[in-house]
Amino acid sequence: MMTRSGLDQLQLGNRFAELPASFYARVQPLPLDNPRLVAFSSDTAALIGLDPCQFSELQLSEYFGGQRLPEGSDPLATVYAGHQFGGYTAQLGDGRALLLGDLPGSDGQRWELQLKGSGKTPYSRHGDGRAALRSVIREYLGSEALAALGVPTTRALCIVGSDTQIYRDSIESAASMVRLSPSHIRFGHFEYFYYSRQPDQLKQLSDFVIRHYYPQCASAANPYLAMYSEILGRTAKLIARWQALGFCHGVMNTDNMSILGLTLDYGPFAFLDGYQPDYTSNRTDEHGRYAYHQQPSVALWNCVCLAQSLTGLVKQADLESALSRFESVYAVAYTEQMKQRLGMEGKERQDGALIEALLQLLQQVNADYHCAFLKLEQAATGEVEPFIALLGDSPQVRDWLSQYLSRINSDATIQMKQHNPRVVLRSYLTQQVIEQAVAGDFSGLVKLHDAVRAPFKERTDIYAQPPPEGDKNLSLSCSS
Repeated sequence: MMTRSGLDQLQLGNRFAELPASFYARVQPLPLDNPRLVAFSSDTAALIGLDPCQFSELQLSEYFGGQRLPEGSDPLATVYAGHQFGGYTAQLGDGRALLLGDLPGSDGQRWELQLKGSGKTPYSRHGDGRAALRSVIREYLGSEALAALGVPTTRALCIVGSDTQIYRDSIESAASMVRLSPSHIRFGHFEYFYYSRQPDQLKQLSDFVIRHYYPQCASAANPYLAMYSEILGRTAKLIARWQALGFCHGVMNTDNMSILGLTLDYGPFAFLDGYQPDYTSNRTDEHGRYAYHQQPSVALWNCVCLAQSLTGLVKQADLESALSRFESVYAVAYTEQMKQRLGMEGKERQDGALIEALLQLLQQVNADYHCAFLKLEQAATGEVEPFIALLGDSPQVRDWLSQYLSRINSDATIQMKQHNPRVVLRSYLTQQVIEQAVAGDFSGLVKLHDAVRAPFKERTDIYAQPPPEGDKNLSLSCSS
């Protein structure tokens, strides 16, 4: 395994800088006042061979608080556009983040390092380019929680706090976060060059993506169609993972959609507590565009937007043919994910109906989504009363349970324990540690991070319990 003994051994390149200057602006980060380390993920550090024993917290805060830059760093703010809540915004871009560069990881995968909260860029519009401590804590916890659950996502390396003050709804402390991803390219990058009528740049971007991320597409009859099909398939499978785990992104704008099928840009995200299909984690989403049950259709809509951007490179009929496969790819992936959670092996005709009937029962009583699967594990061993108590003792519940138990094998719980987390990142716990952190106490953040990075570990403490009645299915604002 590659090991870099310290931060001074980070030798960055920047593949994105291969593209012309119209793709980005070179910007230096604005240093934070009195930067100090708030959180650090050793799991993420291992991806790039960083040994935390070889550098101090002070060094880390200087490098990622804007005071110093890793060797070879070439900070760039990239330009993109996007459909936000269904309406097109002609220019967005990295308004509070800088791509510092990229480097090979421990397994040969190249990772980009992006510094979030780094100050103003040409794409900040009316923003200050900073990130609030509360918002980077949410992204840090959210991305590491999904990674531990095996969901494709960007990764969080560290949080650096500061004395720098920013204004949101009130005066808050600014912080920065370093996140890692093989690429931060979004659907919105393609949309920007399509709608601004820059076909040469659009082709350059497509060639760049194929060369670095989808090289297997280069030999296809139409490499751009092959690339699009790969992006579409990854997106469908990602959303299937979200739905099976009860994850709500909250802001599925096209500029928040990754061309690698990664979970990108954590704002007002949440995991379901009570099973409410129309739940939206985003308080500002008044019409529920990004509600939990809408996520598959919104993802398809976003893929239509990306297809439109590629019409100069791919025939529309071919794009439509590719799009027609989204729903089947999603359905197969979702059903497989749910069957794993339910311990159902093989394939039987009634599987889809059995899954749908369970969800209807959960919805009727607003049962805790995650607890339901754990109670089913008990039912699979013959202890059925906890599941019945959760959903209520009714003929419908007992009939469904009878069908389910006749469907699974005696060793179903082995599979179920591997796919049903004991710990999910409950919104009320996240809010508690944010309030503690704002007051200067980071101990709760450390404990919660430790819990979510081992989601399948058996435990009985607060991290494995459903939320109190008044803290279920909380909604947050976009500024979260």
